[in-house]
Amino acid sequence: MQEVESAYGNVLGKVPSSGKKKCSSRRLVFILMGLTITMLLLLMIVAAFLFVMYFHTFEGRKTIEQSISQMTQNVPDKSCGSCWKKFDGSCYYFEVNRMTWIEAHLSCKRMDSDLVIINSDIEQKFLHSKTGDDLYWIGLEKIRDVWTWVDGTILKASSGFWQTGEPNNKHGNEKCTHLSFEGKMNDARCDDVEYKCRAICEKKNIS
Repeated sequence: MQEVESAYGNVLGKVPSSGKKKCSSRRLVFILMGLTITMLLLLMIVAAFLFVMYFHTFEGRKTIEQSISQMTQNVPDKSCGSCWKKFDGSCYYFEVNRMTWIEAHLSCKRMDSDLVIINSDIEQKFLHSKTGDDLYWIGLEKIRDVWTWVDGTILKASSGFWQTGEPNNKHGNEKCTHLSFEGKMNDARCDDVEYKCRAICEKKNIS
Protein backbone atom coordinates (compact mmCIF):
# COMPACT_ATOMS: atom_id res chain seq x y z
CA MET A 1 0.00 0.00 0.00
CA GLN A 2 2.81 2.31 0.88
CA GLU A 3 4.46 1.46 -2.41
CA VAL A 4 1.30 2.49 -4.32
CA GLU A 5 1.05 5.79 -2.46
CA SER A 6 4.69 6.37 -3.11
CA ALA A 7 4.18 5.69 -6.77
CA TYR A 8 1.23 8.14 -6.99
CA GLY A 9 3.23 10.66 -5.04
CA ASN A 10 6.02 10.38 -7.51
CA VAL A 11 3.61 10.85 -10.41
CA LEU A 12 1.94 13.93 -8.87
CA GLY A 13 5.25 15.35 -7.92
CA LYS A 14 6.36 15.24 -11.51
CA VAL A 15 3.84 17.95 -12.75
CA PRO A 16 5.90 20.10 -15.12
CA SER A 17 6.99 23.43 -13.58
CA SER A 18 6.62 25.12 -16.99
CA GLY A 19 2.84 24.71 -16.77
CA LYS A 20 2.77 26.53 -13.47
CA LYS A 21 4.85 29.33 -14.94
CA LYS A 22 2.47 29.69 -17.89
CA CYS A 23 -0.53 30.00 -15.57
CA SER A 24 1.28 32.55 -13.45
CA SER A 25 2.30 34.55 -16.53
CA ARG A 26 -1.25 34.60 -17.88
CA ARG A 27 -2.61 35.63 -14.51
CA LEU A 28 -0.05 38.43 -14.34
CA VAL A 29 -0.93 39.59 -17.85
CA PHE A 30 -4.64 39.70 -16.99
CA ILE A 31 -3.91 41.59 -13.79
CA LEU A 32 -1.76 44.13 -15.66
CA MET A 33 -4.40 44.53 -18.36
CA GLY A 34 -7.04 45.07 -15.70
CA LEU A 35 -4.91 47.66 -13.95
CA THR A 36 -4.17 49.41 -17.24
CA ILE A 37 -7.84 49.56 -18.19
CA THR A 38 -8.71 50.79 -14.71
CA MET A 39 -6.06 53.53 -14.93
CA LEU A 40 -7.29 54.57 -18.36
CA LEU A 41 -10.85 54.79 -17.09
CA LEU A 42 -9.70 56.84 -14.11
CA LEU A 43 -7.73 59.16 -16.38
CA MET A 44 -10.76 59.61 -18.65
CA ILE A 45 -12.97 60.39 -15.66
CA VAL A 46 -10.45 62.90 -14.29
CA ALA A 47 -10.04 64.51 -17.73
CA ALA A 48 -13.81 64.78 -18.15
CA PHE A 49 -14.13 66.28 -14.67
CA LEU A 50 -11.38 68.84 -15.34
CA PHE A 51 -12.98 69.76 -18.67
CA VAL A 52 -16.37 70.31 -17.03
CA MET A 53 -14.76 72.36 -14.25
CA TYR A 54 -12.84 74.49 -16.77
CA PHE A 55 -15.94 75.01 -18.91
CA HIS A 56 -18.05 76.10 -15.95
CA THR A 57 -15.24 78.27 -14.59
CA PHE A 58 -14.75 79.94 -17.99
CA GLU A 59 -18.46 80.47 -18.51
CA GLY A 60 -18.82 81.70 -14.95
CA ARG A 61 -15.99 84.19 -15.36
CA LYS A 62 -17.44 85.32 -18.67
CA THR A 63 -20.86 85.81 -17.09
CA ILE A 64 -19.36 87.77 -14.22
CA GLU A 65 -17.39 89.99 -16.60
CA GLN A 66 -20.52 90.66 -18.65
CA SER A 67 -22.49 91.49 -15.52
CA ILE A 68 -19.81 93.88 -14.32
CA SER A 69 -19.67 95.50 -17.75
CA GLN A 70 -23.45 95.94 -17.82
CA MET A 71 -23.50 97.35 -14.31
CA THR A 72 -20.69 99.75 -15.17
CA GLN A 73 -22.58 100.94 -18.23
CA ASN A 74 -25.83 101.37 -16.34
CA VAL A 75 -24.32 103.20 -13.37
CA PRO A 76 -24.40 106.93 -14.12
CA ASP A 77 -21.11 108.83 -13.94
CA LYS A 78 -21.31 110.71 -10.64
CA SER A 79 -19.01 113.44 -11.92
CA CYS A 80 -21.44 114.21 -14.77
CA GLY A 81 -24.82 113.24 -13.36
CA SER A 82 -27.59 110.85 -14.25
CA CYS A 83 -28.17 110.25 -17.99
CA TRP A 84 -25.05 112.22 -18.98
CA LYS A 85 -22.22 110.67 -20.99
CA LYS A 86 -18.63 111.46 -20.06
CA PHE A 87 -16.02 111.95 -22.78
CA ASP A 88 -12.64 113.70 -22.87
CA GLY A 89 -13.27 116.15 -20.03
CA SER A 90 -16.87 116.99 -20.93
CA CYS A 91 -20.34 115.68 -20.10
CA TYR A 92 -22.95 115.21 -22.82
CA TYR A 93 -26.70 114.88 -22.63
CA PHE A 94 -28.54 113.51 -25.66
CA GLU A 95 -32.06 114.93 -25.63
CA VAL A 96 -34.54 112.54 -27.24
CA ASN A 97 -37.44 114.98 -27.48
CA ARG A 98 -37.72 116.91 -30.73
CA MET A 99 -37.74 120.70 -30.65
CA THR A 100 -36.61 123.79 -32.52
CA TRP A 101 -33.05 125.07 -32.13
CA ILE A 102 -34.23 127.88 -29.87
CA GLU A 103 -36.13 125.44 -27.65
CA ALA A 104 -33.11 123.14 -27.52
CA HIS A 105 -30.86 126.04 -26.54
CA LEU A 106 -33.16 126.96 -23.65
CA SER A 107 -33.51 123.31 -22.60
CA CYS A 108 -29.74 122.96 -22.26
CA LYS A 109 -29.51 126.22 -20.33
CA ARG A 110 -32.02 124.90 -17.80
CA MET A 111 -29.61 122.03 -17.12
CA ASP A 112 -26.67 124.40 -16.54
CA SER A 113 -25.19 123.48 -19.89
CA ASP A 114 -25.39 124.61 -23.51
CA LEU A 115 -25.68 123.13 -26.96
CA VAL A 116 -22.55 121.20 -27.82
CA ILE A 117 -19.47 122.85 -29.30
CA ILE A 118 -17.46 120.49 -31.52
CA ASN A 119 -13.72 121.07 -31.20
CA SER A 120 -12.11 118.04 -32.83
CA ASP A 121 -12.49 115.09 -35.16
CA ILE A 122 -12.44 112.75 -32.16
CA GLU A 123 -15.31 114.59 -30.50
CA GLN A 124 -17.30 114.66 -33.74
CA LYS A 125 -16.87 110.90 -34.19
CA PHE A 126 -17.88 110.30 -30.57
CA LEU A 127 -21.06 112.32 -31.03
CA HIS A 128 -21.92 110.52 -34.25
CA SER A 129 -21.44 107.16 -32.52
CA LYS A 130 -24.14 108.20 -30.04
CA THR A 131 -26.58 109.93 -32.37
CA GLY A 132 -26.83 107.26 -35.05
CA ASP A 133 -29.27 107.91 -37.89
CA ASP A 134 -31.00 110.96 -36.43
CA LEU A 135 -30.75 114.75 -36.43
CA TYR A 136 -29.35 116.62 -33.39
CA TRP A 137 -29.02 120.35 -32.85
CA ILE A 138 -25.55 121.65 -31.97
CA GLY A 139 -24.39 125.00 -30.60
CA LEU A 140 -23.54 126.77 -33.86
CA GLU A 141 -25.55 129.71 -35.21
CA LYS A 142 -25.10 132.40 -37.81
CA ILE A 143 -24.79 135.88 -36.30
CA ARG A 144 -24.33 138.81 -38.69
CA ASP A 145 -23.35 136.40 -41.45
CA VAL A 146 -20.67 134.81 -39.27
CA TRP A 147 -20.98 131.24 -37.99
CA THR A 148 -20.45 131.47 -34.26
CA TRP A 149 -20.44 128.90 -31.47
CA VAL A 150 -22.66 129.53 -28.44
CA ASP A 151 -19.60 130.49 -26.35
CA GLY A 152 -18.83 133.33 -28.78
CA THR A 153 -16.05 131.54 -30.65
CA ILE A 154 -16.11 132.20 -34.39
CA LEU A 155 -15.99 129.17 -36.66
CA LYS A 156 -13.18 129.52 -39.17
CA ALA A 157 -14.21 129.20 -42.79
CA SER A 158 -11.75 126.36 -43.34
CA SER A 159 -12.82 124.40 -40.27
CA GLY A 160 -15.96 122.64 -39.18
CA PHE A 161 -17.51 119.36 -40.17
CA TRP A 162 -19.95 120.47 -42.83
CA GLN A 163 -21.80 118.00 -44.97
CA THR A 164 -20.88 118.22 -48.66
CA GLY A 165 -22.48 121.33 -50.18
CA GLU A 166 -23.29 122.88 -46.80
CA PRO A 167 -24.02 125.48 -45.57
CA ASN A 168 -26.26 126.42 -48.50
CA ASN A 169 -29.19 128.31 -46.93
CA LYS A 170 -31.44 126.20 -49.14
CA HIS A 171 -34.76 127.26 -47.61
CA GLY A 172 -33.71 130.75 -46.62
CA ASN A 173 -32.98 132.10 -43.14
CA GLU A 174 -31.06 128.92 -42.22
CA LYS A 175 -29.00 130.31 -39.35
CA CYS A 176 -28.74 127.30 -37.03
CA THR A 177 -26.96 123.97 -37.31
CA HIS A 178 -27.63 120.31 -36.63
CA LEU A 179 -25.73 117.08 -37.16
CA SER A 180 -27.02 115.11 -40.15
CA PHE A 181 -27.47 111.36 -40.45
CA GLU A 182 -23.78 111.08 -41.38
CA GLY A 183 -22.71 113.07 -38.32
CA LYS A 184 -21.89 116.10 -40.48
CA MET A 185 -23.11 119.68 -39.99
CA ASN A 186 -26.07 121.07 -41.91
CA ASP A 187 -27.64 124.53 -41.70
CA ALA A 188 -31.37 124.85 -40.92
CA ARG A 189 -33.95 127.32 -39.63
CA CYS A 190 -33.76 128.04 -35.91
CA ASP A 191 -37.47 128.39 -35.16
CA ASP A 192 -39.23 126.31 -37.82
CA VAL A 193 -41.83 124.29 -35.87
CA GLU A 194 -42.08 121.87 -38.79
CA TYR A 195 -38.36 121.14 -38.63
CA LYS A 196 -37.58 119.80 -35.18
CA CYS A 197 -34.56 117.81 -34.10
CA ARG A 198 -33.19 116.24 -30.99
CA ALA A 199 -30.34 118.02 -29.22
CA ILE A 200 -26.92 117.51 -27.63
CA CYS A 201 -26.15 119.48 -24.48
CA GLU A 202 -22.61 119.83 -23.15
CA LYS A 203 -21.04 120.92 -19.89
CA LYS A 204 -17.53 120.68 -18.54
CA ASN A 205 -16.70 117.83 -16.20
CA ILE A 206 -15.64 119.56 -12.98
CA SER A 207 -14.66 116.43 -11.00
